[in-house]
Amino acid sequence: MKEILGNVWVKRCVSVFSAAYFAVITLLTYATFLYKLEFAEGMTGPFLVIYASASVFFLVLMIYSRDIFLTRIMSLLMMPVAFCLILLNMYNWALIIPPFVVALVMFFAAGTKENVKVILGTIFLLMYVLGIVAYFVLNMLIGGSSVETVIDLSLDPAGSVYQIYSGQMKRISDVTDEANTYSPDGAYRFYITDLQDSDKGAVKIYVVPANQDIKLKYFTLKQKGIRKTITKNGTRGIVPPNVGWIVETDETTGENFLAVLYQLTDEELPKSMRIRGLPAKNYFEFLGIS
Repeated sequence: MKEILGNVWVKRCVSVFSAAYFAVITLLTYATFLYKLEFAEGMTGPFLVIYASASVFFLVLMIYSRDIFLTRIMSLLMMPVAFCLILLNMYNWALIIPPFVVALVMFFAAGTKENVKVILGTIFLLMYVLGIVAYFVLNMLIGGSSVETVIDLSLDPAGSVYQIYSGQMKRISDVTDEANTYSPDGAYRFYITDLQDSDKGAVKIYVVPANQDIKLKYFTLKQKGIRKTITKNGTRGIVPPNVGWIVETDETTGENFLAVLYQLTDEELPKSMRIRGLPAKNYFEFLGIS
């Protein structure tokens, strides 16, 4: 057994197999650059168990093959990949902690020359510190102190936003029901948000693509960076009593258009906005750029 484990070709095969973990983490990082990852209800725990177990398993394999060239290369590349994963999924600890731990341990455990570790270690330390500081500064400068929360039945009962709308849960249930939020052709859906800012706040309605999401067993990758603002003039604390989809006909051409019909308060008259397409994708939404 000792001879087998010490065989360089066995280590090389293990190193190649370990590259699957690096590939998956890189793919996950790229996916969360394009999409927003949302765990399915009750699936965060099971996902974390599998995710953490796989991370530990591949970490052991990488430590075993730490002197192989491919493993040494992966140990250096994992640090910037983990950094990007952190920036794109800030506060999603279940997603970022396991690969970050693997990247950190392998950076020190791999058989890379010490002078290379010192130089790259300094670069990576500056990258993490300055990058995360820049992330928060940009979010504060661009996004300000405003906090936007989606209004639906998943509101946290312990949160302040829930307390504001707790007496309107029946209306929230009716307006945000999937049968109501999705357009007749299934191409779009709308959602409502509560905006808390330094002023009196607001209620907003957005339309986003609905047929570009990728639904998996443990989570859904929801398209992000593409949304059209229907209105931002709703009164904070009042759930719009009437929001839904209608089909409007152009009087000149006779062409039919999907439109969102919305009524912000019981006293206001309903208004509508036609959906003739959505804006171009904003790839830097994670920095607070809207």
